[in-house]
Amino acid sequence: MKRSLVALTIFFSAFAAVLGDLKPSDSSAPVLQYFAPVQIAPRAGHADAPNFTFDAGKPLLTIRSVRQLIPHRDGKGITIILNEKDKQRYAELTRRFKGRLLICVAATDVISIEQITSPAENGMIEFSDARYTGHIARYLRRRFGM
Repeated sequence: MKRSLVALTIFFSAFAAVLGDLKPSDSSAPVLQYFAPVQIAPRAGHADAPNFTFDAGKPLLTIRSVRQLIPHRDGKGITIILNEKDKQRYAELTRRFKGRLLICVAATDVISIEQITSPAENGMIEFSDARYTGHIARYLRRRFGM
């Protein structure tokens, strides 16, 4: 009997891990969106700041759910594991933008510009203070109730 229970628990855990994506319960808004940066003229007094914007109507990738969220031990950072469909799309996007910038938008006021140094084939995206994306990690932790 115990073996049957253990086998069923393992089966349903594996089943949930494969088919069960996590979605925030607070709204239907995307978890993350990625955009191509558009260079703009420097603003007066801000010549040394990054001068980029993006076309909010043209996301390159919209992530609406994730396979798993892994909180970092420091209690601040988080790593997301993408579902299979988004993993493939993100890998293609990072191959296409290798050596270039991408804009990551979690909310209208939670935005990051990322330098893509190599393709990300494993479907894992880390957000942390060490990567200058701690504000996105805090937003995701709050949005998923962590």
